[in-house]
Amino acid sequence: MRSIPIVLKEKLANRFKVENTNSMANLRVVATQTSVNSLLSEPIHEDIAPAFGDVAVRQTASESDLSLAYAICLDDGVAKVYKRKFPAGMEFPWEYQWTLGAATDVAIEFNGVWKMNAEKEWYYLQTEEYPYIFYVRSGNLYVQSWTNSDNASLIATGVSQISACKGWQSSVEPDLDQGLIIGYLKNGSVYYRALCCQENGSYVWEAEHEIAALGTGNTTLSVIRTNDFRIGFLTQNNGRMLLTLTHRNYAGMSVRPETVHINASNVKMWISDINELDTLNKEYAYGNTAYPYVLLDEPNTEEISVASVEKLNRETGFVCYGFKLHLTMPLYGSIDAGFPVKCTLSVSGVTVTSASYDSEEQALVLYTSTDIRRTVAVTITMPEYRSLWYYKLDLQRWFLPTLSAVAAAETMDYFTFGNETAGISIVSTGAWIDEAVFTQCFQPAHTAVIAVVASSISLQPVSTLPI
Repeated sequence: MRSIPIVLKEKLANRFKVENTNSMANLRVVATQTSVNSLLSEPIHEDIAPAFGDVAVRQTASESDLSLAYAICLDDGVAKVYKRKFPAGMEFPWEYQWTLGAATDVAIEFNGVWKMNAEKEWYYLQTEEYPYIFYVRSGNLYVQSWTNSDNASLIATGVSQISACKGWQSSVEPDLDQGLIIGYLKNGSVYYRALCCQENGSYVWEAEHEIAALGTGNTTLSVIRTNDFRIGFLTQNNGRMLLTLTHRNYAGMSVRPETVHINASNVKMWISDINELDTLNKEYAYGNTAYPYVLLDEPNTEEISVASVEKLNRETGFVCYGFKLHLTMPLYGSIDAGFPVKCTLSVSGVTVTSASYDSEEQALVLYTSTDIRRTVAVTITMPEYRSLWYYKLDLQRWFLPTLSAVAAAETMDYFTFGNETAGISIVSTGAWIDEAVFTQCFQPAHTAVIAVVASSISLQPVSTLPI
């Protein structure tokens, strides 16, 4: 029998290497392109024709890994919510949860904070217990927290398509927050709004912004988050794919960093002699670089203080709704939302809700959460605040120090009537007629009878003519 050359055997083995070594790839589609982010390409249900939807995954503070996935689907124009357990796979099927109602587009996303996984050396999103749901109905974009449809909020009008994504938030400075972002198309233009953490810790839907760089004529939109925690807006526009990205605000990646470890040997180090000249002791200084102030002061320089306190009184009731603190020097700078939060009142349960500065009256105006009776003395304490300052010496600025003032208690006066006796001594008197009254008296007619007893006529001649 003729033997096969070794070279030919190697060629045949390479040709059928996959089958011979049992290395045939067993592939499964795990991602597909849709108008929004997708988790896995696997059926949620097969009784209705597929349509657009969105998926969000949950990992709360008490969970060590991803635990649940929520999906919202458009089933024949009706938005329905489904849930499945992790780990991913076909072991846990999708379960129907509840029906949202009619909608033309939907999105779902969790809010939360970014936490460092010390073992894996990357950040993960520690989510809230339930996600936010966004939906478009009759061109109006609404948002609600999970099933709380009674408190659904109108985000925008004239919307055709939406996409949601959670942005980066600093774990050191929580108010440095890109927010929970909802992007949407209006008349072919791209807009977005974000639910962001404010300086006082509250979450507010910030104003609408337009992505002018994407122009008009956009037909689809997907809001994405990159591995370096930038937010991207991806659209289709006249056969083109357009992408715009935010700047990086975190120097890191959401994947494990690669590091190099060096084992050094025969390393030598020298430290030069340290000479301390004319020193008494070691002194250290620390400063906050947010609002630096440097002042060359003089002895007995006047400090700013509260000159007087004026209550903001209600027109009805013996109560006030705030205070006006007149200062000895004018203030400059700006008052933000953090200032009234740090102001305190001695009245239990009453806080300062807002504050402003009246430059004409040179006074800080504080408004309280509830009315305070004017019969109560109130101690008002304002914190040291570096975004407010005054000219302490010539043109040298100095920040607003901690100020305290007392709004004194007032007394309520009551007026009553009693029986009193008055004695009057008349010295000179006068009388006046304030009004004259005339009365008409009727007198009936009278008849007089005259009788002639005797009469005579004497004629005196006055001329020669006969009478």
